[in-house]
Amino acid sequence: MVKKMLQRVFFLFLFLSVLQACASLPEPEGFSYQEIKTNEFSLASWARISEKGRPLRIYIEGDGFAWINAYTPSQDPTPSELMVLDLAQRDTSANVVYLARPCQFVSSRECRPYYWTIGRFAKQVVVSEIEAIRALMEQYKAPSAELVGYSGGGAVALLAALKIPEISKVYTVAGVLDHQAWTSYHKDSPLTDSLNPANYKKKLMKIPQTHFAGNADKNIPVSLTEKFVYSLKSDRAEIIVVPDASHNKGWVGIWNRLIEPLK
Repeated sequence: MVKKMLQRVFFLFLFLSVLQACASLPEPEGFSYQEIKTNEFSLASWARISEKGRPLRIYIEGDGFAWINAYTPSQDPTPSELMVLDLAQRDTSANVVYLARPCQFVSSRECRPYYWTIGRFAKQVVVSEIEAIRALMEQYKAPSAELVGYSGGGAVALLAALKIPEISKVYTVAGVLDHQAWTSYHKDSPLTDSLNPANYKKKLMKIPQTHFAGNADKNIPVSLTEKFVYSLKSDRAEIIVVPDASHNKGWVGIWNRLIEPLK
C-alpha cells in the first residue's frame, strides 16, 4: 500500500513538473514551437519560416544553466537568460530556427548532469543535434543551412558541420572552439567525455566560418579564439572582435549590424 502510494506521488510530481515546464516555454513573436525527437533526446526548437525551400539559419544554444556553483551541477540546464533566442529574433533572414541543447526546456529519462558537464559535447549530444538539424532541413525542404552557435553551442555547431555537407557556413558567438584550451585556461577539470573541434582542424579548415569574440569576454577571451582561428591556417576562417561585448552582454543590440553584412 505504501509503495503504491509513493509511486502515485512520484508520477503526480512528474506530471506536474512536465506541465510546469510546458507552461513556462518562451513564446517569441513570429516563431512556432516544436519538439524534435531524436534517438537519444527530445530537443526544443522555435522556427520562423517565411518560405519553404530556402536555406535555414539555425541558432544553437550554449551550455545553459549547467552549474549552480563551482562544485554543484544543476538538475536543469535550461538557460536562465534567453540571449540566443533574442539573437534569432533579431535575425531578418527568411528562415530562422532556434535549437536548444539536450534537456533544455524539455526533459527525458536520458537527462542527467553528465550531459551538461563533462559530456556536454559527447557523441550522443552532437549526434542528436545533427539529427535535429537534418530533420529541420527536411521539414522545410532547405537545400542548405548556416549554423550560429553561442558559447558551447559553437563547439556543437562546428562538430555538426563536419557531418552535414549541406552546412554552408558556421558562425560562433563567444564560442568554445577548443574546450581543452578553455578548461586549461581557467584551470578547470577537463571535459573528458566530450568531442573537441580542435581535434578536427584539417576537416574544419574547409568550412567557411566566422567567429565573433567579445573584447570584454573573461570567459572566452579573444586570445583563445584567435589561437584556434590562426591554427586552422585557412582563408575560410575569420575572427571579428566586438568592442565592449562580454560573454553574454553587448550582443543583442548590435546583432543586425554584425550578421547582416555577412549574408
